[in-house]
Amino acid sequence: MPQTGSNASIGDVTAHFTDNQWYCHLARQTVFFSAVANRNFTKEDGYEIAREIINLAPHVLENDFSEVDDSLLDEGKLEQIVSLEKVSDLRGFPDRWSMAGNDIFEQTDIAPFRVKIAVLENGPDEKGRFAAVLILSTHAMFEGVDAATLARSRSIKRGAVTKKPDPVSRLKKAGFTFLAAILAPLQLLAAALFAPRIGDVKFKSLTLERNRLRQAANRLGIRQQSLIFALASFALNEGGAGFSKKSISSLYADLSKTEDFKTNDDFFQFRMIDLNLPVMEDFSDFARNVEQALTKAEEGDKNHTQILLNAMFGMHRLLHSVFPFLYNAQLFRYSAGYDFSLSLAPPQRLEGKLTDGLIEPVFTGTYHPGFNACVFVPGRKFVTFNFSLRAKHIKNIENIPYLLEQLEQSFGPTGEQS
Repeated sequence: MPQTGSNASIGDVTAHFTDNQWYCHLARQTVFFSAVANRNFTKEDGYEIAREIINLAPHVLENDFSEVDDSLLDEGKLEQIVSLEKVSDLRGFPDRWSMAGNDIFEQTDIAPFRVKIAVLENGPDEKGRFAAVLILSTHAMFEGVDAATLARSRSIKRGAVTKKPDPVSRLKKAGFTFLAAILAPLQLLAAALFAPRIGDVKFKSLTLERNRLRQAANRLGIRQQSLIFALASFALNEGGAGFSKKSISSLYADLSKTEDFKTNDDFFQFRMIDLNLPVMEDFSDFARNVEQALTKAEEGDKNHTQILLNAMFGMHRLLHSVFPFLYNAQLFRYSAGYDFSLSLAPPQRLEGKLTDGLIEPVFTGTYHPGFNACVFVPGRKFVTFNFSLRAKHIKNIENIPYLLEQLEQSFGPTGEQS
């Protein structure tokens, strides 16, 4: 069973959540998985997806990981989880769906995930596609590596996702707790003064051929990860008009499975790492600098930022138990000085019962009501960019294909860059 943080106080829904899970849920942060289908889908197919999710991830029903109650799988409950609509075309999916998932957080008597299906009313289109499918959940129940495992229809049943984290020394823990005790109230004040009064975060996706990205990265002498991080960051920054004219302050989500986690969280295994990206005029120079910044971050202390964040989550949980009225929607629109969050999901391979009939490209990621974020999802043929962005940045996504095309054209026949 995951370690519970101090003063869990939102009732049964989050009583056994870790502090990190608790904060994700309170912020109404969601995660999603979506793909189109090469066969017809019915409402009963949606029920089967829901049942299989519960089978492979039973903790979505019982957050204390006790035995699953079969009554929670009856058709009445599944009817509330699964929805189906008929559409004339599949253009714009999954973007046509809302990733906010407000009903997930408001209906606490059913499992905190939804299955949405859009079926072509006149049969398959010219590409042989019958439907689009979306699975949407509170982030408190899933993380990036879970999407890759579930895509293969494999179980993620667990108490703890990782091995028990290495203990943090009492002195170090006390230091982070002391720092969190100072920073958490300041965050509440800053959010009240500076956070947007109205939320305008939207979801939008982009699909690029993986082979193009591979070739371009090889010619630049960098990893594909560095190239896609650079494409998104450079395009959205719009020459300094988007985020900053000097440096893009980013958080990089490390999703790798290793045994050196010291984040003091028994559920999540991702770690957020600070990644500052100096703004440059030339894209190639910027991309190579992203490679250097990633290498430096990976060779440094990869646990410091996440330990501090978890201390902050714990302090907010304590403050919420005393001052719940301070924790309104505006608080979670405050990005605490960060411009952008970047995550590279594990490769997606569609296999087995859960994803039967689904085909590439695969879209998966997270929606946060206040953060600008992108989750990059590699498949065999495609890489999808899954953006959760404030409205003013959405238009800049269309600059990414242009950037890639310009980069490709800058290389001569021998691969040398002009």
